[in-house]
Amino acid sequence: MKGSKKGFVFVLILVFFSSMMISASLTREIEPLPLWEKESAHEAQRIIVVSDLHLGVDDSFSETVKNKDLLTEFLERLVISDIDELVIAGDMLDEWFVPISYEPHNDLGAFFEKVAENNASIVAAFEKIIQSGVVVAYVPGNHDLLLDEETLAKLIPGIVQARDVDGLGTYRTGMRSEIVIEHGHRYDTFCAPDILSNKEMTGDYPSFLPPGYFFTRIASTSVVEGKSAPDKNLPRIEAPSKEDADQLDAYTYYNIWLWAMTTFPIKADFDEKAIYVGVNGYDNSFSLSDLLPTVQDDGSISAVLYANAQRRWDEVQQNNRVAVKNPYSKATAGAIDHTFFDEQAVKQYFDLDPTVDVVVFGHSHVPLVNRYENEYDKEKVYANSGTWIDENLIGLERCFVVIESGKQFTDVRLMEYHADGTISNTEQK
Repeated sequence: MKGSKKGFVFVLILVFFSSMMISASLTREIEPLPLWEKESAHEAQRIIVVSDLHLGVDDSFSETVKNKDLLTEFLERLVISDIDELVIAGDMLDEWFVPISYEPHNDLGAFFEKVAENNASIVAAFEKIIQSGVVVAYVPGNHDLLLDEETLAKLIPGIVQARDVDGLGTYRTGMRSEIVIEHGHRYDTFCAPDILSNKEMTGDYPSFLPPGYFFTRIASTSVVEGKSAPDKNLPRIEAPSKEDADQLDAYTYYNIWLWAMTTFPIKADFDEKAIYVGVNGYDNSFSLSDLLPTVQDDGSISAVLYANAQRRWDEVQQNNRVAVKNPYSKATAGAIDHTFFDEQAVKQYFDLDPTVDVVVFGHSHVPLVNRYENEYDKEKVYANSGTWIDENLIGLERCFVVIESGKQFTDVRLMEYHADGTISNTEQK
């Protein structure tokens, strides 16, 4: 018996030390990121931009789960990586990507607290960066446009918030204030805050949820259901006369919804009131039939929700401080075309304001760099910072923008963080 006890204890010790060694091998030592190609020989401001983290309330359906540890590691390395600012360009805490089967919520503050708790290590890393003396700034995205200033300040004390109207913000930075950072959802009809539609339901409440909220609830439901729902016999509409601009706009909106409901089918019946919304002035349940436009009794194309939204689009853009307005059809089709957003950097900034040399958007999940070397009196750079969701099907993963801003220069690079902890310049691939 004594010998067997000694053997058992020895095995336990071996198991303990083996587990410790395995744990150590899985935890890399936190080292600075090699962000800078050489030490700056002159005074410069060093800025990192990330976006579209899509941190969710429940890992059973959230888009960022596998990458959470890598994101935490990346942020903790920023603390010791000689940076001045970290800018989060929207879609940080995700309130949109929630399937209709998830428990309804009416208290946004409580909801976002749950999101923060589910991503505690990442929130803690942001706090470490702030405590180190680095400025951490945030601009709203569409997936977190209901995250108000007070709630975020409570969740991440000390964070700087750049806001202009509800659900939108623009951050200006750089040694010469030559850098503009925003999420990019200001310009498309599906994601731009809309304070004018659905007032018969929300009354005097200052609601501003755009159609993209409903699209994302449907898409997340379809993903959770494994896209297993059978195809529905959705109502079809014939194209209106090419001379009827108003109805052509409505037809474009219809086609985007037809694509969405076909690409992301859900099991709920077409007329089933399965989509409950209890925030931003709503306390209603809606169906697919409330969203998909059909031909009305008067022959016009419209839906229950966002009825005739094309007629209010100019005013929506004015409310959202869009400098150069986009036509409704272009801004609607552009909701699923990343080049539309990329063009806005030129249209809204470079062509209007000669003091802007760099524009950074998120939103589209398509990380890229466009350099304009001959069109202006000096180089202008547009960068999209991509996303940190687990599977980015439309571009590189875990991207971020590195900017060095001096008194007479601005250097911009789009980088990728790899699973082994290394980083690379995406333009050198």
